Amino acid sequence: MFYMTHFINRVLFPCLFCFIVSAPIAKSQEQRTTISEPAPVKIEELLKQADLAAIVRVISGDTEHYSQAVYKAEVLQPFKGLEKGATFYFGPFIGFGLGEELLVFLHHSETGIEPKHEATSSGFSYGPVSSFYLVMYDGYSALPVKYDCVFTGKEIRQQCDYGVRVNTFHVVLPNSLKTYPSSTRGSFSEDRKWVRKATLVAYLRKLSQ
Repeated sequence: MFYMTHFINRVLFPCLFCFIVSAPIAKSQEQRTTISEPAPVKIEELLKQADLAAIVRVISGDTEHYSQAVYKAEVLQPFKGLEKGATFYFGPFIGFGLGEELLVFLHHSETGIEPKHEATSSGFSYGPVSSFYLVMYDGYSALPVKYDCVFTGKEIRQQCDYGVRVNTFHVVLPNSLKTYPSSTRGSFSEDRKWVRKATLVAYLRKLSQ
């Protein structure tokens, strides 16, 4: 009897205690690894939520001196926030090419962005950026503007045009805007569609009046 009591006190009770303590920890760790997708949003709501909406050209970028990617861009066709020809800074996602045109819906940062302390003396940077814009919805509010031959028409000039590439699962377009199948070159999602740039620009201008 003595040995049985000794075994329970020395072995079973510590194991039971470890199980009770480790269960919440494991549950907490499991919750932290949950991955969530950005919610779908109508393009009309994107325009309402954005502080800056425009077709822009990326002029330059810096991933060396800041804790996140910072791009400098010029407004080509404004819909909201800034005038044509204005320059501004935005981020934080990588992957935008120099000279690339984008249709962006951006939120104005409340804090701006500072260069990393150790990088202030190493090469050129934009310095402290007090007016900084953020791409919303995990990157889906920055839409590439490209020339491609994915449109319908009897003649080549009708098939090839400037378009805006949209992930229509995340950015919901109205039925009045006709979409075209995405080019399969480098595409990994069936949700990527094309809209003629001129058609989408006209629609956004009407909304922003």
